[in-house]
Amino acid sequence: MHIAPSFPNLSVLLIDVSPHYRRIIRTMLYQASLHRIFEAADLSSAATMFIQKQPNIVILDWDLPDSGSIKCLASIRSFKTSPFAKAPVLVMMERPDRRSVVQAAKLGAHEIITKPISPNALWLHLSGIINVPRKYKEQSGSISLVPRAISNAMF
Repeated sequence: MHIAPSFPNLSVLLIDVSPHYRRIIRTMLYQASLHRIFEAADLSSAATMFIQKQPNIVILDWDLPDSGSIKCLASIRSFKTSPFAKAPVLVMMERPDRRSVVQAAKLGAHEIITKPISPNALWLHLSGIINVPRKYKEQSGSISLVPRAISNAMF
């Protein structure tokens, strides 16, 4: 039995092409008292939802078609396209490799989690995002996170 943490009053934008995977993640989020969950299956609906709903946290699947996740993360971090450039982003990767992890980190991912995701792993990453804020820096019209070490144990 898992005891879920409680993150009331926060909203999440969940971006994943798979309705099945969105349902699984949504269930885990409900268990952590996150009930304001907005979903998007593509870059266009994600952009609209992000602007309209102003979520506290974004959970982004790295494997969106046509480099959609790269465009989405870059768009979130840009002052030109995002009024909420500091929104925390948790990136989900099915097959993380060094290049993808470094690219996501450079684009401003707060946390990176590997699919399939367990409830405890998701809650741990959400807790890290909420309770251990990252520092930001501005460069060339975008926000980026101050880097932290990437563990080689992931590879």
